[in-house]
Amino acid sequence: MNRQHLSQRIYDWIHVHEQEAIRVVQQLIQIESENHPPRGNEKAYQLHFADVLKLLGAEVQQYELHSVSGLTQHPAYMSGRNYEDRPNVVGRFHGSGQGRSLLFSGHADTVYAGTEKWTFPPYSGTLHDGKIYGRGSYDMKGGMAAACVAVQCLSALGVRLQGDVLIESVVDEEHGGANGTLAGRLFGTEADLAIIPEPSNLEVATHHLGGGIWRAEFKGKSGIGFAGEKLVSALDAAVEFVQMFQQFQKDREQRMALMPPFAIKPGAVVMKLTAGDPSRELPEKVPGDAACTFWIEGYPGMKGDEVFQSFMEFMNQRLDQYDSLRNCPPEIVPLIRYLDGSGTNMNAKDAQAAVQHLCELGSRITGEKKTAVGAPFACDGFMFNLHSSTPAVILGPSGGNAHAADEFIDVEGYKQLIQWYAEMMLDWCGYEESN
Repeated sequence: MNRQHLSQRIYDWIHVHEQEAIRVVQQLIQIESENHPPRGNEKAYQLHFADVLKLLGAEVQQYELHSVSGLTQHPAYMSGRNYEDRPNVVGRFHGSGQGRSLLFSGHADTVYAGTEKWTFPPYSGTLHDGKIYGRGSYDMKGGMAAACVAVQCLSALGVRLQGDVLIESVVDEEHGGANGTLAGRLFGTEADLAIIPEPSNLEVATHHLGGGIWRAEFKGKSGIGFAGEKLVSALDAAVEFVQMFQQFQKDREQRMALMPPFAIKPGAVVMKLTAGDPSRELPEKVPGDAACTFWIEGYPGMKGDEVFQSFMEFMNQRLDQYDSLRNCPPEIVPLIRYLDGSGTNMNAKDAQAAVQHLCELGSRITGEKKTAVGAPFACDGFMFNLHSSTPAVILGPSGGNAHAADEFIDVEGYKQLIQWYAEMMLDWCGYEESN
């Protein structure tokens, strides 16, 4: 059977089995796997994912992170997390031994559902108007489901791959973790190419941004000045800090050159501002304490210390413009490790050809011209690109509202992604048709 006809058969199978493919995503969404550092609730999801892999015919390994030799001693390991009952899972679909291997690596954990109002319950997996809603649908259970369904499709069509396909589900990627991804590399789950199904909106991303979260803490003098006390409002200082931070981002945007293949520049945003006692509906005094949590991104090659220092220099040079901030300077502490930006190791064997072929496949399958881009987010890709021999590319579903209410994936894009993955398995791993 020629390759073009096989591509048509894959397309036809996906559309005939559309509802079955949708159910795979829904079942993953319906198992809550929120990450609440230092712990996470991934276990039930991971056990289910292991069962999915077994039913598809994979050789499955499940392991606890504390069993991985050298993990806590590795320079990229972040301490302070608890990994009890938080296993990693990897399934290997054995080929005939004649081709290259392909690994799909994604994280099991999600951010929490939040307090915002959802149109549909966050763990319902509701299908509505061509979209599947739910926490983790887009980031990143939809992409992991697509990899599983792609394997199922090829098996159903009687296609045997020559190289191995591996699907890995790791814990603790959100909130700066990535120790689960590092554990996978040290455990020995390597391949000739890795695809990370982060939500890239059907774009082939060879690079991704880095980023870190810090908290500025303000200590003033609270009270009411009945006796002429000199009060220092931590809230006033925090408000001026936010104003200064916004100016920092504008200045940074103007000064920083755009780095190809990114279409945007690294951002910087305030994520949380608190002051006083939040349990008091009616405050009685000037707040003596406040805190501001903020996120700063960087290009690949920028280190966390460099990114943070550029901000500190900007702030210190402008303190004379902010009276409250000067009188109540913050103590700034990191809340997570800085997630390094990184890019695909193009020196790895066949890496350039793999990226080019992924783009060619995507152009044909989606009908839109695809070229390599930079993903506008931080992720665990650096654990491959900086600490592994496996070159990694980001390619995941289209959708929206990541980390927010009404997170969703687009069904049509999901089907295209399944076909994209299946055809990459054919061309990268090699294949032979069985009877």
